[in-house]
Amino acid sequence: MIRTLGEFEAAYRKGLGVPLPPRPWRTVSEEWLQRFGDGVGDHNPLFRDPGYAEQARYGTLVASPAFLFSIEFGANAAIWGHIPEEEVATKDLTLLYLGSGIEWHRPIWLGDRVRGVETPVEIRRTSMPQVGEACVCVGRTEYWNSRQELVATMRTNMLRFPNPGRGVESTPITGAERRIAPDPLVWERRRRGGEPLFWEDVKEGGPVPDLPKGTYTTTELYLFAHAVLSTRRSRHVDEGTIDMGAGGRADPEYARSNRAQAASFDYGPQRICWLIQAVTDWMGDHGTLLRLDSRLRRPNLVGDTNTVRGSVARVHRDGDDLLAEIDVENVNQAGTVTASGRATVRLPAQGTDLAPAFPQTGEHRPGMYG
Repeated sequence: MIRTLGEFEAAYRKGLGVPLPPRPWRTVSEEWLQRFGDGVGDHNPLFRDPGYAEQARYGTLVASPAFLFSIEFGANAAIWGHIPEEEVATKDLTLLYLGSGIEWHRPIWLGDRVRGVETPVEIRRTSMPQVGEACVCVGRTEYWNSRQELVATMRTNMLRFPNPGRGVESTPITGAERRIAPDPLVWERRRRGGEPLFWEDVKEGGPVPDLPKGTYTTTELYLFAHAVLSTRRSRHVDEGTIDMGAGGRADPEYARSNRAQAASFDYGPQRICWLIQAVTDWMGDHGTLLRLDSRLRRPNLVGDTNTVRGSVARVHRDGDDLLAEIDVENVNQAGTVTASGRATVRLPAQGTDLAPAFPQTGEHRPGMYG
């Protein structure tokens, strides 16, 4: 067993630069896209409604940029590298998700066969006030389709440190906070959709509409765990719990004793999906999300009430690309920022022909040859 930070660092370093064996190819289906949207609470019709998508920009369904997390979570290389999971116990060395940097290169289309390839690429020592000495472990995930096209790249940062046996600093939940049901917010959400947002109309300092996510519940946790990630049962159950559902996150005592959290808590990428949704809702169907650099700053616990807010930080050109940089952050009921990021979006210019490539002109009438 690996019990010290030095032992972990030495073992992790041995696997740097060596890819992990990837999952098998999987085919992007309507059911998978819709299930993902349910899991993150994003009902954007561009990503889940075939009738809407056929008449929109791409002429068919495409995946949300956040869909990458469902193809491959992107954290295994940063969590374990090539160390067998059973050799490291979280009661000795626990971990926190720090954030990610994502670059998107092309859309993911309905019917694509996709997979992610993870590689541990870096480990370095650091020291933080709350946890003391720690290691930052970095994994790179490349997302491919079966046409040998690179779809996206993600760089994930995880913090590995000696388990303090208690939760790191978080916003106290007293029970007196106003609670907001998250489900109606998903159905009531309004977004730009097919109305174009032109680059010339975007001004620095302009607001991004708030994205309310409501109060984080155990159901929200399990929706993400099972609709976005996997329904597989755990092969191994850690000491101190009988419930490893959602990685043990739903068990508050296990969260405190093994995961350095004050109560049941979320998956870090769940909030990154929320940041992405705020940006895609703002930019509409004709914008293209190119990059998001994100950082998790505080835990999000069951009982926290969340809202994503944002603003335009910069508007500029890069060659022929017309770009806007957007600052987004997730805040809880106390106004504490628990996640933040900066997104880069490409927008169309005024006068651009935005007609769909395959316009719907009416019902097909069979002729002599069908």
